[in-house]
Order: sequence, then structure tokens, then C-alpha cells
Amino acid sequence: MTAREIEVFCIIMHCRTLAAAALVLHVSQPALSKTLRHCEDRLGYQLFRRTAGRLVATAEAQALIGEADRLYQQIQSFQGLAREIRGWAGGVLRLGVTSSLAASLVPVAVARLRAEFSTARIILQTLAVPELEQALLARRVDAGVALSALNVPGLETVEVGSVACVVVMRADLPQARLAVLRPGDLIDLPEVGFGLSQDFGRSIDLAFRREGMERRLAVEVGTTTGAVAMVRAGGGFAVVDALTLNYLPDGVVARPFFPALRRTVLMVRTEQAISPTLTDRFRTLLEQACQTAQP
Repeated sequence: MTAREIEVFCIIMHCRTLAAAALVLHVSQPALSKTLRHCEDRLGYQLFRRTAGRLVATAEAQALIGEADRLYQQIQSFQGLAREIRGWAGGVLRLGVTSSLAASLVPVAVARLRAEFSTARIILQTLAVPELEQALLARRVDAGVALSALNVPGLETVEVGSVACVVVMRADLPQARLAVLRPGDLIDLPEVGFGLSQDFGRSIDLAFRREGMERRLAVEVGTTTGAVAMVRAGGGFAVVDALTLNYLPDGVVARPFFPALRRTVLMVRTEQAISPTLTDRFRTLLEQACQTAQP
């Protein structure tokens, strides 16, 4: 199926009549019917049966629609990008960033980048690690920034800095009065945090075991911002990166965690960035932001 045929198929599937689909696509009904017949001829099977003036999707069409919708969205995204590139004389940088960094280091680096390249276009997406990996593999972003290792074969990962870890909890808890928090101080509180499927979760688990304590994870989350939100709601405590000090909500405090843990800020870039100069400069500015961030 061509890109146009995929578009026609998706619109007809969702509209259910040729008349409605023709209105959406801004074509005549006979022209649309001709396109559909040509598509079916090339496929070698029917996509729709005509029943009482309506189109009924065949089993083959039902099997195709999920993948067709995905491809249609990608085609629309590509067409939008192709149109917008005309206005990007100052270059464009497409970034995929995990939530904690999107609320702390990355805005600092992006603001400095914009000060140097005032006509550049920056596209910033906040993505979970699995989504970020897929975006890098599909080359939908030029660079990805995360606090967790990214599994993206064929792309180089560089360390741009690191940040210490802290314990966050509600200020009204007795443990919040301590200057430093160890696993033994936290054992009676429920933990909100990262599971053993994530590198950081395994690091926290190891820190507890080294202190002779068994970690008791009450609520497992996938992002630092999600952990902070749960803590604020009374979920207990969370061990997170110290970048959260930039966006701690009222009523939540952070204390140093011992034994000391650090999280590494990682950047992965594709080899076909739209504006390599912007990507290179962003990396330098991100390194500088790491150096001046909270310890």
C-alpha cells in the first residue's frame, strides 16, 4: 500500500462510509471509490463489503488497521516536519528527555543555547526511558538525555555529568528532622521508588543490603517526578536524584542519603542530526549545567 492508500484506508475505516470519508479527504466519492478498488486489486483481497449503503470491514481490514493507524500517524508527523523545516533557517534540535532532567538541567542548557542561537527551533519531548529508546531508534529525536542507561544499539552514549542522590519525604515526618538519612532511619516508612527492573532501583537495593537492611518497596514508579508526587500525597519516602531540589513541592523536604549514591547524566545522539552544530553545543552547555547543579 502506498502512503496515500494507507491514509484512505484509515479514514474509511474510521468514517465507515465513502461519503463521510470523501468529505474528510476533500475528494469526490467516485475518486475515492476508485482509489479503494485499486488498493484492493493490488492487495489481492477485499478490505470492505458494501452492505445497505455502508462499508463493512473484512477480517483482513481488521487485521491491518492497527498497523495502518501507526503508519498513518508517522506519515503525518513526517509531512508536518517536512513543511516546518522550511522555516528553520537557524537550525533545529529535537531532544528527548526524561522527566527529572526536563524539570532541571535541560531547561538551563536550552535557555543558554537559545541565547546563542536566537533563530534556532528547539523541540523538547519529555519521554519515559522505553519511549526515548524508541524515539532514538526511529531517529525522531537528534539526542536523548537520561539518568538511566539507554539501550540503543549503534548509537554512542556519553557521560555529561553526575548528581548525588537524596531522600525526599513530607516535612511533617519525624525522620525529616535528621540531617542525614540512612536505610536504618527509613525502615519503618513505606518507600516509593524504582523497582529492580531499573538500574537505579538495583543500586538503592544494594545500598540497603550493605547496611544490613531489606528494602521494602511499597509503591513502584517509573519516573522521579512520579515518586515526588506520591511522596507529597503521603506515600512515604523516595530516594531520588538531587536535581529534584529544583522543583520540590511545598511540604516536601530533601535530606542527603547515606551510603552515598550518584546518578550519571547520559546523552545519546544520532549520527544524522538535522543541525549537528546545535547538538554539539547543547552537549557542552549541558555539561556546564551539570557542573553548576546541586551536588
